Amino acid sequence: MSQRLDRAATGFVAAVVEAWQELRIHKLRVLLSLVGVMIAVASLTAAMAAAAIAKQVVTEQYEHDGRPALLGVWAHPMGEGVPPLPEVVRPAFFTAAEKLDIRYASMTSSMGIVTSHAGLERQAEIRIVDPAYATLHRVVPSRGRWLEEADAQNMSPAVVVGERLLRKLGLAGADLPVTIELGGTIPVTATVVGATPKGFSGSTVFMLADAYQHWFGADQPLMDAQYELWVPPKRARQLSAEARRVIAAELPGYQVDVSRMDYLAYGDEDPLREVAIVVSVIGGVILLLGALSLLNVALVTIQQRVREVGIRRSFGATTGRVFFSVLMESVVATVVAGAVGVMLAVALISNPWVAKRLIDHVDDVPAFPFEAALLGLAVSVGVGALTGVIPALVAARVKIVDAIRF
Repeated sequence: MSQRLDRAATGFVAAVVEAWQELRIHKLRVLLSLVGVMIAVASLTAAMAAAAIAKQVVTEQYEHDGRPALLGVWAHPMGEGVPPLPEVVRPAFFTAAEKLDIRYASMTSSMGIVTSHAGLERQAEIRIVDPAYATLHRVVPSRGRWLEEADAQNMSPAVVVGERLLRKLGLAGADLPVTIELGGTIPVTATVVGATPKGFSGSTVFMLADAYQHWFGADQPLMDAQYELWVPPKRARQLSAEARRVIAAELPGYQVDVSRMDYLAYGDEDPLREVAIVVSVIGGVILLLGALSLLNVALVTIQQRVREVGIRRSFGATTGRVFFSVLMESVVATVVAGAVGVMLAVALISNPWVAKRLIDHVDDVPAFPFEAALLGLAVSVGVGALTGVIPALVAARVKIVDAIRF
């Protein structure tokens, strides 16, 4: 058994070496026939890699509205005309989150506010949040840092401001921390400790709820707010019911509603499926064109090698050996072309100019997808095998007399 395996392995290696020698002899022919495959594999690999990066970009855009699974909590008094005061609802909300062992929970509320700096005044939105809000909504400061619990005790309220608003206030590129004025008649001096990217909440001022209550609560009390919980998607339905029950128990006389509100809330596990389908169709068309080009050149070439094949048959080459040899020529050649195509795709996607435009504003920058490189190599092997079968069959049917006539 072992001797049979050794002979098979030796025969396979010999066929690969022979195919490589044939490729070296016919360099020009090989180059012409493989240009199309190389371009097709490079295009397919680059398209798949770009699709993976684009999926990450779109996913992050979705997650700015809430990571899966994000539960929204609303609490309203049952009596008419009674506002759901945050100072009543918020403690009950966090008590319930602690009981349910939910680590990430945040209040969120917003209203308009006047911001100013060095005589420049702009209208903005102030968003009152808790530290976990950044995790719930994938807020990654482009400069500086996010808000921390200790910031609520600062002598000047800490805020995170959008880059667009900083530019309007004449603070584009300014070193942080820097101070701005918040409010109208009697402004409060706030310290900007971080900035969010231009494409996300560009004109928003983020402030901790405790800090807002201390500095603005007396003049502009919060009348309503939303509360959010980040829970494991598989337990979202169970925790939604439990959160409603526990919060309602903490707030007698209140009506509590809890519902999922992230982009997967309606059960679509892959909202980007259409993108993947389009990319797959494009890659398939590119690959088909490359394979047809290779097959056409291979068929024309094998007709010109009838004499060569006939001579090999006259020296004892079997039909199976001729078939496998010609087939391996195609496979080895396409593997080399595929490897070159994958390297071209990696160089293209990793190019700084291209990368800047593909992964601009991406928080978790993905590496070049290893699956795309493997797919490119696998496709090159498959194309070589499929397009090599027909020329190999033609070569296997060549007889010695055909070589003499040729």
